[in-house]
Amino acid sequence: MRKLRVGLADDHPFILLGVEHLLLKCPDIEVCFKTESIQQLLDLLDEVPVEVLVCDYEFEGDPYADGLGLLDRIRRVAPATRVVFLSSHSSPYIVSAALNAGAAGFIGKGQEGFVNLPTAVRTARNQSVYVPESLMDKVLQSNALTTETGATPGALSEKEATVVRMICDGMSISAIAARLKRSPKTVSNQKNAGMKKLGAKNDIELVTIMREWHCS
Repeated sequence: MRKLRVGLADDHPFILLGVEHLLLKCPDIEVCFKTESIQQLLDLLDEVPVEVLVCDYEFEGDPYADGLGLLDRIRRVAPATRVVFLSSHSSPYIVSAALNAGAAGFIGKGQEGFVNLPTAVRTARNQSVYVPESLMDKVLQSNALTTETGATPGALSEKEATVVRMICDGMSISAIAARLKRSPKTVSNQKNAGMKKLGAKNDIELVTIMREWHCS
């Protein structure tokens, strides 16, 4: 039986080793490569074609930190590769945005996510989309909230969504600018644009809106 060819990418080495160890136990799955670097990932995708890539949603220190930008870069190199995101950030708007952008799956970096990983990889290979039931419930509930209120984090651009999430995590404009390698003015403009789209008049309202989405 032909094995399912899978690549792994995560900037946390222990996560990477854990995912590899889990998938190596599956007789129908072949781990073709693993990497902690986005640039190396893009090179490997070109040199070692895989059917499914299990990939971290964010890589620290990368100027294009959000997963949506990364997904676009992956598609330019390997358009046929199906991407399953593995992330500790699993708020509804992030999951919805990733799926709408063409991700083949989204699972959290927790016990449930690791248990479901082989199923997610096989589902992605079959041209279907995999999201754990717990996350799908949140996405469906958040979509219902969008219909009622008209406020949708999914309407944010990739960069706006990243800035808004970091603001809600308590980071300052200067800290976000340093992390994303953008100017403080650019970050401030992206924050203000995100607030306008969400109908938030100040930081407190912004955090409240995003908390409702995260907890819904």
